[in-house]
Amino acid sequence: MEEIVKPDPSTHKYCECIPLQMRFNDLDGLRHVNNCVQLSYFDIGRCSYLRRLFGEHFYAEPQVLLIASYKTDFRLQIKLFANIEVCTSVYHIGNKSLRMHQVIRDVDDHRIYTECDSVMVAIESANGSSIVIPERWRKQIEEVEGRSF
Repeated sequence: MEEIVKPDPSTHKYCECIPLQMRFNDLDGLRHVNNCVQLSYFDIGRCSYLRRLFGEHFYAEPQVLLIASYKTDFRLQIKLFANIEVCTSVYHIGNKSLRMHQVIRDVDDHRIYTECDSVMVAIESANGSSIVIPERWRKQIEEVEGRSF
């Protein structure tokens, strides 16, 4: 069985990084970004990545990707006025799923605040059943990532 190795966020080159705008309601009483809000930041990154790959109408298509699981490590508190971005990359493509690695990091010094590893499953929208990842998706991901899987 093939060993799946998660990228090292300090050296990995992410193919998609977008700036995040912190909102007042993202903060808790200690003026740092609530952990639950950070999960929505990862969603922003996933949406941006998938839009880049498949266009704006991806979730109107008959086959889509859905999150099956994710693991999040909160390394540092994100404080008010931090200049942050979310970076996204696919690092493994299986038969019916792919693995995505994301970080929320400082724009200037790339210090990692939060790290997320997720599994996304290819789904047939009409009946909700898993499907084999279409070859065209694999090719688009390989093109964006600049490598083959």
